[in-house]
Amino acid sequence: MRAVAAVAAAFATVEARRVSEVWGKAQTEAAGIKWRGNLTKTPLPHETLRSEDVPAEFSWCDNNGVNYCTESRNQHIPQYCGSCWAHGAVSALADRIKIAKKGKGIDINLAVQHMLNCGTAGSCHGGSIDGPYQWIQSISQSTGTGIAFETEQPYQACSSESTEGFCGHADWTCTNINKARTCPTFGEDCVALSHYPNATVSEYGSISGADAMQKEILARGPISCGIDAAPILNYTGGISSLPGEGVDHVISVVGWGKEGSTSYWIVRNSWGQYWGEFGYIRVEMGNNALHLEEQCSWAVPGAFTTTNYPCHEGGDNCDAGAAKLPATPTKPNRKSELLSEEEIVKMGIVPRGNFTLTPLPHETLKTGDLPASFTWCNKDGVNYCTENRNQHIPQYCGSCWAHGAVSALGDRIKIARGGKGYDINLAVQHMLNCGTAGSCHGGSVDGPYQWIHSISQKTGTGISYETAMPYSACSSESKEGFCAKADWSCNAMNVARTCSTFTDNGGHCAALKRYPNATVSEYGSIRGADAMQKEIYARGPISCGVNAVPIEDYTGGIVTGHTYGGTDHVISVVGWGTDASVGQYWIVRNSWGEYWGESGYFRVEMGKNSLSIESGCAWAVPGAFTDHDNFPCYEGGENC
Repeated sequence: MRAVAAVAAAFATVEARRVSEVWGKAQTEAAGIKWRGNLTKTPLPHETLRSEDVPAEFSWCDNNGVNYCTESRNQHIPQYCGSCWAHGAVSALADRIKIAKKGKGIDINLAVQHMLNCGTAGSCHGGSIDGPYQWIQSISQSTGTGIAFETEQPYQACSSESTEGFCGHADWTCTNINKARTCPTFGEDCVALSHYPNATVSEYGSISGADAMQKEILARGPISCGIDAAPILNYTGGISSLPGEGVDHVISVVGWGKEGSTSYWIVRNSWGQYWGEFGYIRVEMGNNALHLEEQCSWAVPGAFTTTNYPCHEGGDNCDAGAAKLPATPTKPNRKSELLSEEEIVKMGIVPRGNFTLTPLPHETLKTGDLPASFTWCNKDGVNYCTENRNQHIPQYCGSCWAHGAVSALGDRIKIARGGKGYDINLAVQHMLNCGTAGSCHGGSVDGPYQWIHSISQKTGTGISYETAMPYSACSSESKEGFCAKADWSCNAMNVARTCSTFTDNGGHCAALKRYPNATVSEYGSIRGADAMQKEIYARGPISCGVNAVPIEDYTGGIVTGHTYGGTDHVISVVGWGTDASVGQYWIVRNSWGEYWGESGYFRVEMGKNSLSIESGCAWAVPGAFTDHDNFPCYEGGENC
């Protein structure tokens, strides 16, 4: 009896300080949203499927060995924002897009910030379960364009009324630049994009009850649902069967399982991978535990961008006209994002440094054993390439050196995991805040892996995950955008954090001492096409320096020539292909967003050092990394 009373008292304490993030019926309808609305064109699974055909266990995160679940997210950072309603909906829709793509290609992550800026379904102070899909369907119908991709409008946990953190120092109203943007360089205005990758909704609806939920998930994909979050603020694992008192939070349900005689829902939350079971929770099925089975919403993806309109880096061609790859550089005064060797040495970085423990592929593999074409983005039908990124937004930051390295390391972690599970995306912002390899004003090809290896050796902890320190395109010296209005120095809060609730309600952000992270066990430097191919083929993508001037206005095809000049930019090379006319070419991931180039990628001829791509590259071998073995921090971080 004392235990029951203690649990009840604890529940009352957390509930008293928690603010609901979900609108009721009156507030929903006042915003012009249909309460439990439906727009259906095709048969509904819960009306056509038989209950006996539903399997005892099913998850879109592992359906016949394929993961269809997109990235984990954290709504609460860089500052607190009650946008669960948007996160739950956007994550489930992105999963359904991945299902429509049959799990092939790089994941499409949708822009919650676009919805916060322009949607009519809510704000950082709460929103509607029904509203997100109704809003996307509405703009899909009225404009032919849906919600932007994350690489055009990254999540910053702000809406126009919020005064948390740096929110009050920037504009979050619904302007064109707050739908999709790029920022060309320091001191220049960011540019609104009129052409940008986006996803539409063709149908939407509302369901409730375990049987209907299972059938909808099985037939078409994950759904977003309301839940009572108060009892799970301090959840650390297992199956929750608590009753709760009412819906105040939104999550996405990706499947179900069974442990002994207990069936449970597999639920993705939006509180980061340090919380719960690597960002997920299991909730007992069939008795409306946590009010999970009361109100859910679903959407059918309409058209979504698979072939982008290729905007220039500076966005100048995205209003009208056709772009062409210039035959000669048009912007010779481009500011280099790579520091000089003298500057690098002063930072303690060893130019072309190596720390090796195992045989080097370029010394052991035979050139004749290399295939004519190979890419980690489609190796034996499996994509091992992690997310696309955009270094230039929400304001300009010359952090290509960090993006190229972090993306390639993230790919190698995915390779080490056998391509299973949702992507682990590493925190560039942690490196900008604390790394000794560079800043928004430039860095080096070699430095990032040397820094991660150094902290791995000294502390046993490596670079944090994106869900503990999201990218804001700032470093301590930057004056761009809102950068000067926040602290980007290297302190515990700027390594990994969580924020409990609004400051007006007694909330605060807290540094996490325990957080998911990835270490580096080996690193090195290579150059030359043959060595690069062997390293990529044997162990994974690499980061390389390039001359970016000729590709600022790249719109597609294989870049040839441009063998002059040095390097001023860093990318990651994920593989190569063969063209009947050009011969072999590199497949390269840039960090300028999916509106640029070939959905964020470009191709450049191999073997002639075009763009100086073969003059200097870096590689790293992942050491230990967190993978479903996180120390489960509470939502507010009190136990971490």
